[in-house]
Amino acid sequence: MTKQRREQQVEKMIYAGLNNIFQSQSDLSLDKFAITVLEGLMLLEREEYLKGQEGRADSGNGSYLRNFKSLRTNSLCISVPRSRTGKFKPMLLELINAQREQINELSLLLYRKGLSTRDVSDVMKEFFGESISRNTVNNLASSFCEIRKKWDARPLDAYYKAVYCDALYTSVKRGNSYTKEAVHIIYGVKDDNTRELLLLEVNPTESSKVWGEYFDKLSKRGVEQIDLIVADGISHFEEEVKIYFPEADFQKCVVHLQRRLLNKVRPRDKNAFSYDLKEVFDNFSSESTQEKALEKLRKFVQKWSKLGYATLLSKLLDEDYIQHYLTYIRYPVQVRRMVYTTNSIENLNRQIRKVTKTKVTFDQEGNLLDLIFMIIKDFEANNWQVYPVNNFQYLIKGKLKTHN
Repeated sequence: MTKQRREQQVEKMIYAGLNNIFQSQSDLSLDKFAITVLEGLMLLEREEYLKGQEGRADSGNGSYLRNFKSLRTNSLCISVPRSRTGKFKPMLLELINAQREQINELSLLLYRKGLSTRDVSDVMKEFFGESISRNTVNNLASSFCEIRKKWDARPLDAYYKAVYCDALYTSVKRGNSYTKEAVHIIYGVKDDNTRELLLLEVNPTESSKVWGEYFDKLSKRGVEQIDLIVADGISHFEEEVKIYFPEADFQKCVVHLQRRLLNKVRPRDKNAFSYDLKEVFDNFSSESTQEKALEKLRKFVQKWSKLGYATLLSKLLDEDYIQHYLTYIRYPVQVRRMVYTTNSIENLNRQIRKVTKTKVTFDQEGNLLDLIFMIIKDFEANNWQVYPVNNFQYLIKGKLKTHN
């Protein structure tokens, strides 16, 4: 008997069996009614199997007990009929398992998209008539924990063209208190110009030493050469870069610098100040050089120092300080806009914030990492791996600093 034919017969038996059982078992509770229905239908299915060509040489062989978790928190213990050869597999049981898997997948999808566990439970209640418990949703999400741990321990490529580092803050429960902690994210551009998430960690604070520990972890997992590391302007970051990847160039995020400066500018000066500041770092043509950029910077500082911002801008004339903000000028013009800022990771961060902000807080660090890992893997599959960073073809190993 073909699978399609069996499915058709099972469907007919379901309607007939439900009608008969419903008429004769009016005093059953909902759970007992469900058990009686399922067991009766599977017995009818076995009878049909034994009458068919495939089951003629087979015979019934009692049953075995199986726990079936309903949408509610309790379980149903069902007696599943079997055959002597073991070839009989109740189609109804397969349909039940398939439905459960679909409901679990839907619950996990809703959770990944930003719904809280309570929201997921409410949606299940509205559309399926019964709610799925919040603990069940958390357990489904925690199934990603083992996947994430294996991912976190996997070997990495020896070479990456560029690596981007950033941190965002979210609430985590530590003991009896809740604190904002830094989720550290590192992703790299591989030799084939595709992007790959390299590291995902939570730490109470963001510091250069913490980033140094993560660089050490990358090194131990096989990373030998990084040509360019892009990060925000955290103090002493460049020192950690030189310890673990001494041959790597370091680019501090220009956009982060611009934001920090603008936050300290008087409202009436913001538009003009912002325009001049963008001009200083607009070095995306083939004629641009670091010398010309430094000259633009000196003129900018002189102009705005006379308008009351001398203290704010004094560090910009320190070449040891400013050099890491101008690293991108040494790179081919095709990629400068992609390496002068960490903005390429901001789209990912926005997606993470969109989801995590609906969760309010996380009771465990692992739960937070599991959820963010799910979000990133979705983003990675839909964006990073599908669309390689084509302009990175101009970055060739060993020839990164040559102009096009």
